Amino acid sequence: MARDDFTKPTKNQAYQRVAGRCSNPDCRATTSAPVGEVDFSNVGVGAHIHAASPGGPRYLAAMTAEDRRGFGNIIWLCQTCSTIIDRDPDSYPAETLKVWKTSAEARALMEQGKRLPDEKDIYRMAAMAMGTRTPGFYPEAIGNVHKALVDQLEAVDPRFTVSTTYSGGNTTITVGAKETVSFSIKIGQESADLWRKGLQASIDEGREATLPLDGVVFEGSKLFDVLHKDADLASITIMPMARPAVLKILAPQIEPAIFETISGQLTAGRKQIRFAGAGCGGLLDVELAFTPTNGNDVHSVSTLTTNLKAWQGKEAANPPYLDVFINLLEAILDPFASVSFVLDVDGNQAAAGKFHIPKHIEAMNETLAFAHYARRARNVLRFLRKSAPIDIFESISTDDHRALARVSDIVEGKLSYQRSQITGSPTMTVACADGGKSLMEVVRNGEFSVLQQKEPASMVSIYGKQYEVPPTTSYYSPVKLHILSKKKKKESIDFRLRIEMADNFTSQTFFEEQQ
Repeated sequence: MARDDFTKPTKNQAYQRVAGRCSNPDCRATTSAPVGEVDFSNVGVGAHIHAASPGGPRYLAAMTAEDRRGFGNIIWLCQTCSTIIDRDPDSYPAETLKVWKTSAEARALMEQGKRLPDEKDIYRMAAMAMGTRTPGFYPEAIGNVHKALVDQLEAVDPRFTVSTTYSGGNTTITVGAKETVSFSIKIGQESADLWRKGLQASIDEGREATLPLDGVVFEGSKLFDVLHKDADLASITIMPMARPAVLKILAPQIEPAIFETISGQLTAGRKQIRFAGAGCGGLLDVELAFTPTNGNDVHSVSTLTTNLKAWQGKEAANPPYLDVFINLLEAILDPFASVSFVLDVDGNQAAAGKFHIPKHIEAMNETLAFAHYARRARNVLRFLRKSAPIDIFESISTDDHRALARVSDIVEGKLSYQRSQITGSPTMTVACADGGKSLMEVVRNGEFSVLQQKEPASMVSIYGKQYEVPPTTSYYSPVKLHILSKKKKKESIDFRLRIEMADNFTSQTFFEEQQ
């Protein structure tokens, strides 16, 4: 069945309405950048909120083809976030994506024509306020500004605590209740369904819910009036009370048995308790959901999501958490392995269980394949004493991967074979400049001996960049040579040889020592 793809004007409209930034509020990456003097690159995607064809993520059969490829069904994301939402549609339902889109457009409108502030602006303002003060006073001055804002907001309604953070041009204001506070929220019809589902997920399942503030009216506290009207907030995030928790991932068949400890937060709803945390330096997101069943039983569901974006731009000769990450993925994907968890709260075990087989096996295997590529790239770059950034967006061909694997095997001393590993009689071509005299003598002797083969320096591609690797020398021992054919050339003779291997045959390939 044909896909209901977006037209180029629709994609351009989505791109322009969010100022070219990813609509994921936790990302907001710019998706377009210059290349060379006149060209540009784009890592953005006009993603479908509801899938373009049956079987896709969040597909809605009731939609018409026109609606499916219309502007209402598109959200502008970076390539990484686009992949994440489609690999795990249950965690990223259409309602969430619509909130992202609305909030991203609201932020773009608010920021239009304004220069986004950065840390230098804060220091400049602090310097102006302090005159000749030294830079050592700046952090204290910035803290005083935030404290003054907090004091002012808390004075509006003392029943709440307020804290503020500033990052990436956005100010986040966190409000918590000191006591039970009753207030009402009036929501416009256009946002009612989003709010209903968001509040239900927050109350029942202990999930965060980010909701739009268009057409929303708060009653019962002047504080929310001030924040909504005066601060011109684009969205509100409802966060259930959270407790720190530690998740230990266990795999008895691997040393050490506890090979990753993940710090996270435990939240509780009326029907479900949830743990969420990130491990391996952000490469791994873990979520556990515990739901009481009949009697005293508890049903647990585990979700593991990988995030290669955490590696983007990192030093390829030393990728953080690489070996631990590979070990974990291999254990998870091994149907015979046992990967379990223990959840500790305040130093006490609160829960334990087994990790479930991931839903998206194919995507997890792709991640593992990239991790193996990253390991080989690391080995080769260290051997060559080179550095390079990891580029998760670089297209890696099968030939490039195979060539890198061979070079990495030589570096690690793995390019070696025993007689039992080789089937049949291998052949090779040798060019002799002396008319083949030395070769003919070896063949006539008919004895097993050591065969040495040299290959010149070659090139290998790592994340799209070419690197020269040294010449190699291969040793095959003990072998007998049999001439199959010969071909005379202008300055040499090419001999086609069959190699007969002794029972104790071995081969090994080495790089020549670098100067």
